[in-house]
Amino acid sequence: MKTILFLECNISGTGVSAIKLAKERGYHTVLFTKERHYYAQLADNPMLYIDEVVELNTDSMATILSHALDYNLYGIVAFDDYRLINAAAASHTFNLPSPSLIALTACRYKHLTRQYLHQHNANCRYKVGNIHDKFDLNNMQFPVVIKPCDDSGSSQVTICYSEEDALTAVQALSEFRVNRRGYQLSPHYLVEEFIEGDEYSAEAYWDSKDNEWKILGVTKKYTTSGQYAVEIGHDFPDDTLDIENITKTIIAWLTQIGLSHTVAHVEFKLSHNEIKLIEINPRVAGGMIDTLCYQSTGFDLVECYLSLHVKDMVYTPKLCANKQYTSIRFLTSEKPGTIIGFHANPQLSAPLLFNFVPTPIHVTTLKDSYSRLGYVITTASERYLAGKKAESWLNHVKPLYK
Repeated sequence: MKTILFLECNISGTGVSAIKLAKERGYHTVLFTKERHYYAQLADNPMLYIDEVVELNTDSMATILSHALDYNLYGIVAFDDYRLINAAAASHTFNLPSPSLIALTACRYKHLTRQYLHQHNANCRYKVGNIHDKFDLNNMQFPVVIKPCDDSGSSQVTICYSEEDALTAVQALSEFRVNRRGYQLSPHYLVEEFIEGDEYSAEAYWDSKDNEWKILGVTKKYTTSGQYAVEIGHDFPDDTLDIENITKTIIAWLTQIGLSHTVAHVEFKLSHNEIKLIEINPRVAGGMIDTLCYQSTGFDLVECYLSLHVKDMVYTPKLCANKQYTSIRFLTSEKPGTIIGFHANPQLSAPLLFNFVPTPIHVTTLKDSYSRLGYVITTASERYLAGKKAESWLNHVKPLYK
């Protein structure tokens, strides 16, 4: 059977969407995982859709390759950051489509991204630290952002306003060696100057026909304030910006780092009319941004990504005749405790999409995207109306605490 091998899955649902698409196209789908029990707590559980599950250590290339030999492989894909490089390395071994390993590595490790792009006006001031060394701010001014070089989902990303904050953040990193996905983190971390300004992301894809990068659109992001800037909403597209300049800049960054033949989610801030890089993610965006893009334009970033990583698969988008504006807002906890369910006003009109995490669930402080409890997605023909509809709907949803 023609088989697509998935190395783990992600929490945002893009991996599950890809599994469904692969099955619709007639492929046998196999999930290699060491996290079978982790997926049971997700709103989108890949175990409900995958054809075959193989439990193994997905951090070990030798183990992956030895089991992959059992299949007639047409593609090896990953949708979470922690297995992108392993999926690409395995794909290269079997002569399957995949981006450059060096480019993926340069994107995966955020300090390397900074080093690759230091001459392209992408950088804020930064330094690389090591949890085993004495902390040194190197004359940088507060506030600064301290974050691991290779984690995801805003995990352990802390905005520090004093030396005490910074030392506490580094101490937390030194104690947080294995993340929620069982991934062993690098001892390196980044200290970056905090960039004032609004946050955005460019949703880019490699056009195989024209052999070049293209930008589908720009997403406006909304984050919490304080020490932990957690994303709590997105609007797509934001066409109030200088899209031509943003497109030129983003493509220059992707070209300089050597990335191609994939999809990219490039996060940046606009500060005093300058485009400042946050990070390059060589995959489909999380946070349901792919759904916003599809509902707005008809372009399926997940199917595009899959086609770029699977032999002989072609994606031909069916674009919408009339553009829609789309928004997502995330439900977050009001306080620590155990949530046993959610109550929505029964008189609410149904949004385009909504979903909540399975309960009961214990929640603590909102620190990263893993702490979000659900979402609502809305559409509208006017730019700001979609966001207002989503916010209004969530205001009538309440978590029920034990």
